[in-house]
Amino acid sequence: MQFIQLSSQSAGLAALFNEIDTLMNSLYPAEANDLIPIEEVDNPNTYLIGHYDEEELVACGSYVVKQDQSKYAELKRIYVKPSQRGKGMAKAVIQHLLSQAKASGLKQVKLETGDQQHAAIKLYEAFGFEFCDAFGQYRPEPSSVFMQLSLES
Repeated sequence: MQFIQLSSQSAGLAALFNEIDTLMNSLYPAEANDLIPIEEVDNPNTYLIGHYDEEELVACGSYVVKQDQSKYAELKRIYVKPSQRGKGMAKAVIQHLLSQAKASGLKQVKLETGDQQHAAIKLYEAFGFEFCDAFGQYRPEPSSVFMQLSLES
């Protein structure tokens, strides 16, 4: 599966982000959603990839380099279109992002997801992510699930 680095101008990205936003806003209250706006994907601290099936952008994922006590990558916008699910694409997106984060010298990856994202949580657990407390700009929220993974081995 081939991934390419995306920018805010990449074909299909605005539509895919809109699809993600619509889904998340249907599941959670607006104040519980911390979705990266498309304008921020060109930030040098953001690494965004996607996979095209023919001409259609069908999957994406990113991480943003942030810092608390130390630098870490925060996974964001991990998404596979429903028509493409069940093919291992989400697993491949996450694996690519983790490999890139490690190659960039980052030692920890964190994420925030929603409590309704059962399949995503199981996938993160399969990668070794463990539940953790709220981090960074997040505050405890009833629908939020926080996880982290050490890249040091």
